Amino acid sequence: MADLKLLCPGGNFTSVGGLIAHGLARGGLPRGSTVSVVTGTPYAELALNGPDLVRQGRYQAAITTPAWHLAGQDGVRTLASLAHDDQLVLAVRKRHRVRSLHDVRERRLPLKISMPTRESGHPAAIALERLFSLHGFTVADLEAWGGRILHDRPKYPNQPESVPVDPAFDAVFDEAVMTWRWKRISETYDLDYLPVEDGILARCAELGMRPGVLRAGRLRGVERDVPTIDFSGWVLYCAEDLPDATARLMLEALDEQKEQISGRFTGPTAAMTSPIDMRSLPLDPPVPLHPGAAAFYKENGYL
Repeated sequence: MADLKLLCPGGNFTSVGGLIAHGLARGGLPRGSTVSVVTGTPYAELALNGPDLVRQGRYQAAITTPAWHLAGQDGVRTLASLAHDDQLVLAVRKRHRVRSLHDVRERRLPLKISMPTRESGHPAAIALERLFSLHGFTVADLEAWGGRILHDRPKYPNQPESVPVDPAFDAVFDEAVMTWRWKRISETYDLDYLPVEDGILARCAELGMRPGVLRAGRLRGVERDVPTIDFSGWVLYCAEDLPDATARLMLEALDEQKEQISGRFTGPTAAMTSPIDMRSLPLDPPVPLHPGAAAFYKENGYL
């Protein structure tokens, strides 16, 4: 008899985890076994702490994003990487004529910025603080120049009726570029999209943050590819000592439920940016594949 707990912090992750749990309950678990999907608050902090919670045995598996959050983590292994193409976006209203974060520091601009806060535990907040530091300033410096961080991030960024941003904003620095929030912001306001220069990207990579590209045309006003920090990848992962048989059962459940999972995320602002292709799930794992997962993919012709 098994008692499996999946840590799925966030609405999208809960939907995915629920379908995997449904597949597990229909699969080869011993009679009397239970499968639970656990979420909590705040989502971002729980996702950030997920690897520790999995290592401690509180959960057998978890889902997190971005993929680089797991890179270099000991004691955890990848089960699957789901398609999720996301980037960190640095957007400033055109009237300020800002071309880079160096401009912000050199001109000591008192910007009102919509961005995740450190208190939220969000990986974007941590990435932005590191990025600011590499450009020679801090959130405290911004506030000393007369700027402030707006606490306006909508609870449901992918609902069209949510207020996407405080109209008084000067800049939006955030991820989740595929959501209605970014679509509405970019279509309502004239923005400049700031690139992150190669030298800074290299230093970000040293800190574990993978470089990415905001592709031309992805949002209104993005006229050319913009180098930035990658926020892609929903990763289903587990403890490295998870039994091979359990890892296989999880992937069998994912395989069985792939159409239902893909069907939850369709349309112009889909959170998952392409349907599940089992052949893509084992590719480019942020930490090595669990041995049971690797065996499942190979035996089924997916790897």
